[in-house]
Amino acid sequence: MSFSKGTFKSYLNSSTFVGDKKKKFDSPGPPDSGIDEDEEESGGSRHPEMLEGEIIIGQAHNVLRFDAFSGLNKGISGSLYCTNFKVSFVSANKPPTNLIELDRRNQLFKENDIPLTCIESIWQVSSSRRRQLQAGVSLSSAVKMIEIRCKNFKVHTFSFKFTPKSQTRSIMNTIVYHAFPTNAQLLFAFAFKLPNSNGSFPQSNGPVDKKGPGTNKWKVIPQKPIQQKYTPLPDKITRVPATPPPVPEKPVIGRPGKTPQYRKCADWEFELKRTGARNLRVSMINQDFRISESLPEYFVVPSVCSDGELNRAAPHFEDGRVPFWSWSHSNGSMLMRMTTLRPDTVHLDMEDNMLESITLIHPSKVQPQILDLNKLCPSIREIQSSYVKIQEMCIPETLKDFWASDERWLSSLDSSKWIHNISMCLNVAVSAATAMYQDETTVVLKEVSGRDLSCVVSSLVQMMLDPFSRSQLGFQSLIQREWVIAGHPFLDRCGHITPSNGEEAPVFLLFLDCVHQLMEQFPSAFEFTDTYLMTLWDSMFSGIFGTFVFNSEKQRVRTCRQGASTPIKLATVWAWTLQYSKNDQNLFNNPLYILRQSQKRGNNPAELALRQLVKDMQPDFTLGCNMGVYRSMARQRAQMMKNPLRSGRRTKKPPLPPIPPPPHAYPNPNVNGANSTSSNANASDPNILIPSLTGPFLQFWTACYLRWIPSVHIVGGGAPMLYKQQCELVDEIQHLKLKLRNLKLKSPPKTNGFEESNVYFTRSPEGAISKKNNQLLTSAFPYSISDLSFIGGDRRSFLGTPLARFLRGQSLLDTEVGGAGLPASVMETDEVEL
Repeated sequence: MSFSKGTFKSYLNSSTFVGDKKKKFDSPGPPDSGIDEDEEESGGSRHPEMLEGEIIIGQAHNVLRFDAFSGLNKGISGSLYCTNFKVSFVSANKPPTNLIELDRRNQLFKENDIPLTCIESIWQVSSSRRRQLQAGVSLSSAVKMIEIRCKNFKVHTFSFKFTPKSQTRSIMNTIVYHAFPTNAQLLFAFAFKLPNSNGSFPQSNGPVDKKGPGTNKWKVIPQKPIQQKYTPLPDKITRVPATPPPVPEKPVIGRPGKTPQYRKCADWEFELKRTGARNLRVSMINQDFRISESLPEYFVVPSVCSDGELNRAAPHFEDGRVPFWSWSHSNGSMLMRMTTLRPDTVHLDMEDNMLESITLIHPSKVQPQILDLNKLCPSIREIQSSYVKIQEMCIPETLKDFWASDERWLSSLDSSKWIHNISMCLNVAVSAATAMYQDETTVVLKEVSGRDLSCVVSSLVQMMLDPFSRSQLGFQSLIQREWVIAGHPFLDRCGHITPSNGEEAPVFLLFLDCVHQLMEQFPSAFEFTDTYLMTLWDSMFSGIFGTFVFNSEKQRVRTCRQGASTPIKLATVWAWTLQYSKNDQNLFNNPLYILRQSQKRGNNPAELALRQLVKDMQPDFTLGCNMGVYRSMARQRAQMMKNPLRSGRRTKKPPLPPIPPPPHAYPNPNVNGANSTSSNANASDPNILIPSLTGPFLQFWTACYLRWIPSVHIVGGGAPMLYKQQCELVDEIQHLKLKLRNLKLKSPPKTNGFEESNVYFTRSPEGAISKKNNQLLTSAFPYSISDLSFIGGDRRSFLGTPLARFLRGQSLLDTEVGGAGLPASVMETDEVEL
């Protein structure tokens, strides 16, 4: 099947651009678009910010937007737009400049933008019932209110009470139709124009959908090139220079290099050299996908296997996926992946022959250990079933329903088996990692398809054994190699197109949650933060990155070359500058990792004290459930944190004796910040991470799944406050080290005493964080914009309430105008609502 050359514009057949001018012509399109040409020329309404290649396909005015779980007491009036990329709400009035922006400035879509591929379901809401709107069914009855539920658990509520019926019917038909495309080439990734090196924008290609509804009038707004940098508001709670710095030519600090795509033989050869792998080679037998449609064109196999042997063995394995290499340990053990034999094959010895070749390349000729993931890990259906139950817990219909479920929250979580599925995957990964580094045995991961749970386990094993995989560049290389190139079906698992045929399952989210569990137990071992993981999950549903829109490498190649004179170039998710400024990317940096890396060299007393400080800042869960023990330890650490630079000095009072662990505590502390179940021989190896999988060690990822429910957020508390303190401490240590380094120089450089920091929160004069901004942080940071609006409909109306003062630790009796920590502009001009 072939497609004619075109774009989403040709699919709409609405307009074309000639130079800087707009040429309009009447042609078929979606009926009743609701766009008035006279209104367009009047310029009376605001329009959404749009990207190159993005066009408006429908709009409605006088729409009310309600904050999630606000009780529908007060809404914000504006216009609702639907483009070929997103559903966007634009308020009628520009927001006041004195409003403090708490969220990150995503340069592709904002807080009130909903990417079409992120829409999970659309519900028609009335006082008596709720009805889900299905794709392909036109609306005939009047719609008063809708609720859009997103795949990242966010909920958007819009009311059309004051909207003309024709506009309501038009915008709803447009959203329902375009939110559930039936063809992958209708995704915005194929219409988005990437800037060239000269700043121009090439023409992208895509198919023509002849099934789409037609249009009467179309409104196409000339777009400006996407900005790579932005100027934050003056009160933003980050370190902001006076003028925006130029785009750096050198790599960002802490993330040197470019993420390899593994579509070239050289990338695989470099990976073999990096790991010190032996007796392996890069095979090119799958060029033009001759033996397998889901394997990449280049992959690594044992050197004793000839291409002829691979060619004879491929037809007997599922989808032709012969055993291939994933990673090698320094002791010679390897991590391999393979599928099962096809049920109709009669050559059952093919699997034994391939396993024999793996045995021959082992230094000790030890037979590999085979882990059958079909028996040891949850199935795709079990993962999807658990995910649906988690969705029901985290997306309640009303706030009252959410609080009503509080008493049965733990039982509901247990019945969902989500944590159980995480435990199963981590348990298999621990078994594989132990066999590799302790028994020096090659491990073969066996799965029916070889494209789902083997991706999860293989990635987790490498993160436990390879420190490079715990850096941001290494983690991105890992996902690109073990997921994208290895053929994980992102298109089916993410549900980007309909119908999904029952193939939808959040396997990648399960992996990210497993990584989160590792990060909780080993806080200083990872270069990136939870924010990075959540941003990666959100980016998967944006529909703009080619990284997550294909089922295999063959599908990507065929789709990008089909009907086009030149291959289509799609954006990669690893180009973070498309989404965030360099300053906002600092939210991805883990300050404990930065401090730990800076203290790896040297054994002088100052560095040893800092190393002990890093260790003391990390949680330790091995002392049982006696809360008094933890309170005593917290008091000791708080005393040390008051003046960390003097913590190494001798004091008159002798130090408190160490608290002995209870008998049931794990005896082998791991240097990365948690305890290990490994043997004493490997417990002190900083390159090994063996997590604990029992009791309270695995926790629900509240920061991710409940970030859109304002009532559970803690104003001025939670993990973000701890993260802020760690950033400021690390920034101060780096500043002091810079001063000491300059003092040793005969002619120190002329600077202001501060170098460019790679942490988000700093203590530098130009980046000093004001007291009022500090108190507006919530436990949902950096996703906390509008979180303070769940009481009055406007975030400013909550700041002066007694509850807000209580949550900020202020006295409830302090009600004078201009009280401590409250912005004067807010108190003087805004009405306090309860």
